[in-house]
Amino acid sequence: MKYFQLILIITVCTLSCSKETIYDLKQEMDCEKWDGYHKFIYDPIIVDEECNCIVAGKVKYLQNCETKALVHYGDGVCDNIALKISCIEGNCYDKDGNPYDVQEFTIDCNGNSIQNGEVNANELDDLFNPSTGPQP
Repeated sequence: MKYFQLILIITVCTLSCSKETIYDLKQEMDCEKWDGYHKFIYDPIIVDEECNCIVAGKVKYLQNCETKALVHYGDGVCDNIALKISCIEGNCYDKDGNPYDVQEFTIDCNGNSIQNGEVNANELDDLFNPSTGPQP
């Protein structure tokens, strides 16, 4: 009986902690705090030291908390190619899971990475330029 009570207490504590963590994450994404353009890394950015280039990672670009574009920097191959998915009214994929608009672009291999935060004017120009995309 004591063993059962101990497991019950541990389970309740674990679930309570998990709920608190989820709540804290939602607090971070409070849209009132994110006025203007921001970017968020949702798959870690990886820079290959041999070719000095971003080879993987995914970034979400938002305007006033609405998704405007997703950028996929690759699958680990050092080819300096990235994909930009443009979004419509916050949606990037149609009902079948296909992206609305995909553009392939070349990235500068300069050893730089990408950080979460506000989007500067040059990066914003690159984001909406149909022949390029955000550069590291």
